[in-house]
Amino acid sequence: MNIVTTIRSPNYTDLDIPVEFVVLHFTAASLERTLEIFTDAASEVSAHIVIDRDGSIYELVPCLGGTAQRAWHAGKSRMEFSTNGDSQLIESFNDRSIGIELVNLNGNLFPYTEAQYASLFGVLERLKGLYPGLARPEVVVGHEQIAGFRGKSDPGLCFEWERLFAVCYPNLGAPRRNQVCRKAFVEKMSGLVRALGITVNRASGEVEIPEGVPSSLFEHLSALSESALSRDEV
Repeated sequence: MNIVTTIRSPNYTDLDIPVEFVVLHFTAASLERTLEIFTDAASEVSAHIVIDRDGSIYELVPCLGGTAQRAWHAGKSRMEFSTNGDSQLIESFNDRSIGIELVNLNGNLFPYTEAQYASLFGVLERLKGLYPGLARPEVVVGHEQIAGFRGKSDPGLCFEWERLFAVCYPNLGAPRRNQVCRKAFVEKMSGLVRALGITVNRASGEVEIPEGVPSSLFEHLSALSESALSRDEV
């Protein structure tokens, strides 16, 4: 894998964490905007890894060398997790997980690319080799599974969870991953996108945004959807 390590985020805690989970996100922004946000100390957010649409991999917070620093990607988070039949509430996922951001304007509206899946699967295989705690499929979760109560809805309805588990955890089953974003709300967002003339190029799969539509649209849409979903107003 070709991994870019020359771009680092200042937004992390200089603390080695036990790696027990991987949390998947979508960026709601282009690669350039994502890197701008994650390298800005004022933003106070980061992820360990960003995977672009073309499969390029950026390690912004150390994790691929055998130890992981504490990135700031999960925020307030919690999830019921079962081990040997016993259920336990896990909280504070920044303290125990690697965060991977997939470049996608909204994973509830737009599919991920084949190149992204290939790179993601490769990264997960590498992480499994480094961290024994990642040996089971149950520990790969989405932001929506651990922070859906705050309206987080990534990686979203378009993410192929069963494919990930089949490739990275063959014969170990596919844990259920319920999505936060429901069909009615996706239809509302899709209607807005169509009304603005935003389309998906059938050949490349890339989102085409007409001139005059602000590049920050999907960041604002993500914030609005989080607010609505957290209040269950859809």
